[in-house]
Amino acid sequence: MFGIRGETVHLLSAAHQLAWTQHPTVWLSESSAILWLVLRVLRSPLVRTGVLLMLCGLGMNALVTEANAGSMPVVGMPSTVRPVSPMWHAATSHTRLQLLADQAQLGLFSVGDIILLFGATLIMAICLRRALKWGHRDHMDEL
Repeated sequence: MFGIRGETVHLLSAAHQLAWTQHPTVWLSESSAILWLVLRVLRSPLVRTGVLLMLCGLGMNALVTEANAGSMPVVGMPSTVRPVSPMWHAATSHTRLQLLADQAQLGLFSVGDIILLFGATLIMAICLRRALKWGHRDHMDEL
């Protein structure tokens, strides 16, 4: 985060917005490539499931964003909420795929976000379990 002429610029938010609005296919391809690498390194049926869940979540978010001209609508967004970026806007009657949009009832998350987070949590749990198992094994070798 840095200031330009008195305005705060969030670099990560700006890069994310640019990727989604200008090059969503490239962003989705990069995300898929990273997940493919995770699959190659962590060979496990549960990791495969986690990666598939993450890809489904990313796909759902990409689909609703693409259907709404590059921005993510928010269903039930309170008038007191001000989006950090123009990438988000309040849903209207013209919003496409409202079911896949961010939902106020889900804490401003979308169904795709929740599926993506579930997949990521599954992968992280497996990595943590492996790390603890290896750490325990190394500790036992020292004794």
